[in-house]
Amino acid sequence: MEEGISTEEKILKAAEEVFIRDGYDGSRMQDIADVAGINKALLHYYFRSKDKLFEKVFDAKIQGFFPQVDEVFNQDILFIDKIYFFIEGYIELLRKNPYLPLFVLNTVNSKDKSEFIKKLPIQLSRKVAESYQTDLKKGRVRMLNPAQFIISLMGMCIFPFLAKPILLDMFQADNVTFDALMQDRIQELKTYIKLILQP
Repeated sequence: MEEGISTEEKILKAAEEVFIRDGYDGSRMQDIADVAGINKALLHYYFRSKDKLFEKVFDAKIQGFFPQVDEVFNQDILFIDKIYFFIEGYIELLRKNPYLPLFVLNTVNSKDKSEFIKKLPIQLSRKVAESYQTDLKKGRVRMLNPAQFIISLMGMCIFPFLAKPILLDMFQADNVTFDALMQDRIQELKTYIKLILQP
């Protein structure tokens, strides 16, 4: 682990690495302590359980992003501009944490869903739908099914990261090339979304 960072930061970095590698159920506190370069007793001093540690890692990755999106959807701006902000922020989040979608999906499929899913920004879908309806009434967007739009939007952002090994092989690309492709994808998605939404 890097020098000059706090013990808690070392633990969180190690936990993220182990959670991504082994999934929630397969992760052990001893493995996290080993990667962090500390003993298990010290790990338990900072985080009493794997659940508490997981919540901290998850909050750091997800909850820092979605409150910003939530704030944007509360503003009186065009719906399409809100979607552009979401695309920019979400793709950048995934570029920095490319294995996050698989990490979340594996956790949802293995952990107590009621405990985990309540931490996800489910209410954001309601705000997207409400914001869309506002602009629809003003003639700023065309008629479409908001639920289908949300599914398509999430899929277009997340799928490349879930399918990264396949895409690397398909395009004979390396990680640097893939990252550049995802950076370019922001503008590609904006162009596509404009075609979908324009009346």
